[in-house]
Amino acid sequence: MEINLASDRISKETAELVHFPAHHWYSCDISQLLNNKVVKEQLQKRIPVNEPLMTSIHAEGFKNPVLLMKSGWAIAGGQRLRVCAEILKTDPNWNCEVEVCQFENDEWNMFYLWGDKEFVNKTVAIYFQMVELVFKSIYYKHDKNVEGVEMTYYEDLGDKLKWNHNDS
Repeated sequence: MEINLASDRISKETAELVHFPAHHWYSCDISQLLNNKVVKEQLQKRIPVNEPLMTSIHAEGFKNPVLLMKSGWAIAGGQRLRVCAEILKTDPNWNCEVEVCQFENDEWNMFYLWGDKEFVNKTVAIYFQMVELVFKSIYYKHDKNVEGVEMTYYEDLGDKLKWNHNDS
């Protein structure tokens, strides 16, 4: 089984066998997440707007939780945060409640001790893909929006958009 897309899932039973880093849960409104310094600085520069996802979220809000690094940057849910920022530009009174899972530590930073930068970048990217896979497989409860559109449709569409993976 090849795993490489944001829309991939494994069974919940398999996902629960894998180590998942220390984390905590909380709920907040979207404005709180979008006001995070790292998110404000990077969101619009790095993540493209997924128009169909924006239409769905504007109508229904968030259906599944987001996974954040300790810094507040999204590991899972970045596209949704990006479209929320876009919605708020034209509808400043719009809001939604978001369920958040946030890591306590940056467990991947140990890879940066390795001397080969290209290898490190690939390793960290794989780490994040696997964490995202495990998170979504365990915690995503909604697989369709109210119109019956599969949530993975939006994830696959977002994967096809042009992302800026550079740190600047």
